[in-house]
Amino acid sequence: MTKSLLYTTPTRVHTGLGSTAELNEHIDTLGGNRVVLVGDAGLKRIGLLSTIEQLLGDRLVAEELADVDPTIAAAEHAADAARQAHADLVVGIGGGSALSLAKAVALLLTNPSPVTAYKGIGAAPHRPAPFIAIPTTAGSGSEVSNAFVLYDTASDTNIGVRGWGYEPDIAILDGEHLIGLPETPMRDAAADALSHGFEALWARGATYFTDTAALAAVRTIRDVLPQALRDRRPEDLQRLLEASTMANFACGNSGLSLVHAVTGSSKIRIPHGRQNSVVLPLVAEFNRPVVSADVIAEIDALPRLYQDARIPTAFDADELIPNAAEEFFHAGATSPFRHNNRRQITDGELLALATRAAIPA
Repeated sequence: MTKSLLYTTPTRVHTGLGSTAELNEHIDTLGGNRVVLVGDAGLKRIGLLSTIEQLLGDRLVAEELADVDPTIAAAEHAADAARQAHADLVVGIGGGSALSLAKAVALLLTNPSPVTAYKGIGAAPHRPAPFIAIPTTAGSGSEVSNAFVLYDTASDTNIGVRGWGYEPDIAILDGEHLIGLPETPMRDAAADALSHGFEALWARGATYFTDTAALAAVRTIRDVLPQALRDRRPEDLQRLLEASTMANFACGNSGLSLVHAVTGSSKIRIPHGRQNSVVLPLVAEFNRPVVSADVIAEIDALPRLYQDARIPTAFDADELIPNAAEEFFHAGATSPFRHNNRRQITDGELLALATRAAIPA
C-alpha cells in the first residue's frame, strides 16, 4: 500500500497592508491577556517596536530582544523573564532570528527547561503557548513554520527543534513593515524564500499542492523582487511577503532538500539567505534532469533575476573560512535533507558542488 502524503497549513494567516492594527483582535481570539513581546533588536533601534508596544498597552508584561543568531542561553533567559511576568501569550516580530527566539519562548512557557531537551522532532510533551508572528522580512517564512534553530555557543553547533503544533497560531503579513528594510537584508531574505520555493519543487515529498504553491511563489518573487528593491511600493512589498509565506507553506510540507543540506553548517557564519543565493543555482543545475518543464523555465530565468536584483552568485574571499568547501561538504553529507532531494547525489558529486560553492568572487 502506498503511504499517503500530508499537506497542512495550521497557522491562520491574516494579510494586507496595515493589518498589524488588528493585533489585539487576534489576541482576543486566542484567549491570552499577558503578552511577552519578542522582537528584533534592530527594530527597537528604529522605533518599530514602539508601535507594537502602543498597540498592546497594558497587555504587554515583558519584552525580549533577539540578536542575529538566537542562542540557547538567550532562549532560556527570555523564557525565564516571560515566566516571571506570568505571560500567557507570545507576540514575535522581526525576521527569522526573532521568530525563532519567540518560538522557543512559547515552547518553554508550557514546557520545563532546558530547551535542549526538545531537540529533534516532537519531543515536547505540551503544545507551546499561544503565539502570533509578525514577519518584517520576506524570506524565512518562519511565521508559518513549525521549526526553529538555536545556536549553541558551547559546542559551536546549531540545534533544531520542530513538531506539529510548534508553528505560530496566527501570522500577520503586513508589507508596510518592509518599507524601511535595507537593501542587503531584503535581497538575502528574498533569496532564502526563493530557495524554499525551488527546494519544494525538487523534493521527494512534493505533491500537487506543494508544486502549485511553490511555483506561484517562485514566479511572484521573480516578477516582483527587482522592482520592490528599487521602488519600495507597498503593494509590491506585500506581494513579496505573501510569496515568501507561500514558499514556506510549500517546503514545510514537502520538506527541504539539497540547498539547505549544503548550507547547514554552523561553522560558516555567513547570513543564511546569502548562502542559499550562492548554492541555489548550483543545485538547480544538478536537479535539472529530474524536474518539469515549468521548473526548468524558472531555472532558466534565474540568471536574469540575479542580474536584475543584484543577487550575488559567489562569496567574497573575506567571508569564507579556510576550509569552507569541506564544511559545505560535511554539512551536506550528514544532513537528512540530502535524502529528500529527488535526484540522489553521490559523495563525489556533493564534494564537487561544495567546492564550486566555495570559490570566491
